[in-house]
Amino acid sequence: MAIIEKEQLIQNGLERALELMTVAAHNSYRFKGRNNLKIISVGVEEMEQIAEFCFSLGDMSPLAARDGRFVMELIKEPCGLLLVGDTRFSEFGYNCGACGYRTCAELNKAEEVEALTAIGPSCQFKNINLNIAVNAAAAAAWRMGLHCRVFSTLAFGAMSMGVIPDVHIVSSVSVSVAKQDPYFDRHKYWTAEHWDETFEKEFPTFTRGFIGAIED
Repeated sequence: MAIIEKEQLIQNGLERALELMTVAAHNSYRFKGRNNLKIISVGVEEMEQIAEFCFSLGDMSPLAARDGRFVMELIKEPCGLLLVGDTRFSEFGYNCGACGYRTCAELNKAEEVEALTAIGPSCQFKNINLNIAVNAAAAAAWRMGLHCRVFSTLAFGAMSMGVIPDVHIVSSVSVSVAKQDPYFDRHKYWTAEHWDETFEKEFPTFTRGFIGAIED
């Protein structure tokens, strides 16, 4: 029997975990049995590029910039990123009106509106399917003992860069086998002064949004 050291076992396990997370996302509930999700995983090189792109959005989205800076620390230890996307179009024929159009046919013919976070308008059931899948992947990661967190910022960065093409809505699950959970101490990358300044600017009106989807 070959002897495999811990570091290699961890890397192998991480890669296998991403595969099983994909299975969980693929097998999650979806309306009308439709599953058109596009799912890919990316490695450290792509994560670094996504991080640099997100960091470059500082003037538009402080949250993206913070998460970009965070990822540069995250990739110093074994980690991975699962990207899950879908098109905005409805194949359901529900004609529910939640998207703002009377029928699915009207939605599908509507002019596309490109924003930082997504391309719309989009079917609400596509968005629900997507988020169920992402949560299923994150739950699978947690059950396997990985540190994990869902990120919208890294996802829209990847979509903007064309890392995950042919999608309009996207989310992501970041996983890590770092020595300690890295995902809930990200505020350390902001000084208290910058934190207060950003919140004062972004939150009082609730019109632009901290994520930066709507510009001033």
